[in-house]
Amino acid sequence: MDQARTLILSDLHLGRRRHGARSADLFATLWRGFDRVIFNGDVAEIHHPRHRTTAAREVMRLLDLCERDGVEAIILSGNHDPFISDHRRISLAGGEIFITHGDVFHPAVAPWSPAAPQMEEENERAFRALRSESSSALEARLEASQHASHIEWIELEKQSRRSSVRGMLVRPWAILEVLWYWHRFPDIVARFAVEHHIEASFIICGHTHRPGVWERSGRTIINTGSFGFPGRPLGVTVVDDSLDVWKIESSKTGYTLSSKPLHSFPLDEAARVRRESSALNVREDEGRPSAAAM
Repeated sequence: MDQARTLILSDLHLGRRRHGARSADLFATLWRGFDRVIFNGDVAEIHHPRHRTTAAREVMRLLDLCERDGVEAIILSGNHDPFISDHRRISLAGGEIFITHGDVFHPAVAPWSPAAPQMEEENERAFRALRSESSSALEARLEASQHASHIEWIELEKQSRRSSVRGMLVRPWAILEVLWYWHRFPDIVARFAVEHHIEASFIICGHTHRPGVWERSGRTIINTGSFGFPGRPLGVTVVDDSLDVWKIESSKTGYTLSSKPLHSFPLDEAARVRRESSALNVREDEGRPSAAAM
């Protein structure tokens, strides 16, 4: 088993202080004592022209601080920074832990966005093209959602609209989309895992900004929330043979983990690889539902 002491975070949204983490400098207190930090998508507002320069500066500061402290930094891309990294997922503990941002789970990436129809169309187009190049279904899905995420800002600029909390106030049905997706999210993740033969016992993601821990189909699904709205982020640590979920506390001097974990799970690579028998009957190439059908 990987012996690196690992911290997993997501949705920092650096570069947009009112709707994300205030500064990269505040994270140095959080990774103290760890060997590696995995930033699981939406690290910064790279997609947003107004915030892009500040976001890029904050990311460089984040990486400089990790280097200063001797902490390995691994960045996975999300839908707000789709091309910040070529990495879309990572596995730990011999495959027992699967980590991805979470935008891959829905065909429209962000069903509450004004650009959801365009993103779903691009997602499916890219997926078909990638599958014809003999990519695995999982890798094709991950790369297709990356391309679809890039389309969002282009479409929003055309429409002169924004996918934001304030924007939802003039589109109240979008709030219902968010609430609906929050409710269904654990089941959607579990179904995706079955369809794509993800044999991990733990799936760690972000994207929806709703923190939580759920048990589905023999798997533990963990969403680490967001440093942006509603601002209740969680951190996941993998140390020795334990996976722990922590509340992240904020002060003027920096972020820290809470005094004790909210959840603790033993890691047993052999014993925890278990699946319901029905999962074995799901074919990898089974059709993926549309946004309307999910």
